[in-house]
Amino acid sequence: MSKILICTYEEALLPFQGTPGAACRDLSCSQDFEVKSSEIAKIWTGIKTALPHGRAVRMYARSSLPSKIGLMLANGVAVIDSDYRGEYLLQLYNFTAQTVKIQKWTRLAQIEFFPHLYIKEGKSYFWTENFSKEPPELQWIVDANLYNDFANHYPSQRGEWGIGSTGK
Repeated sequence: MSKILICTYEEALLPFQGTPGAACRDLSCSQDFEVKSSEIAKIWTGIKTALPHGRAVRMYARSSLPSKIGLMLANGVAVIDSDYRGEYLLQLYNFTAQTVKIQKWTRLAQIEFFPHLYIKEGKSYFWTENFSKEPPELQWIVDANLYNDFANHYPSQRGEWGIGSTGK
């Protein structure tokens, strides 16, 4: 696969680039939710991806998340592997003394698609199969049926196993 495929069931959930110079794409939540004080909540984003080998995703908090909302990504920076086919989840920690309520479509995080190195026998190298210096094309698909059966259409060894599942 030479494209980055992003699939959702609702167009408003597609990650978007706020300005032409933005390094990342904003990611929203797919439903209303609340996080009680000192708790961590898993928040649904309504997107799934299939990435080329040698690419991955970093997920960061938006800069306004702690100062305006009172939440932070519980794991600091999340890394999503190219073979993960499940829904992207945010683990958000409420560090305030109040319950934080968030409405659907609130932009909470941002994602960055990046090439990564592999280490083999003491040498670092980029994945070279189908790898070019040009970034892969983004393909957006809004289709509830495909979204619900995504892992079958884009199979991988990892599949839909999510947070904390590597090695199980």
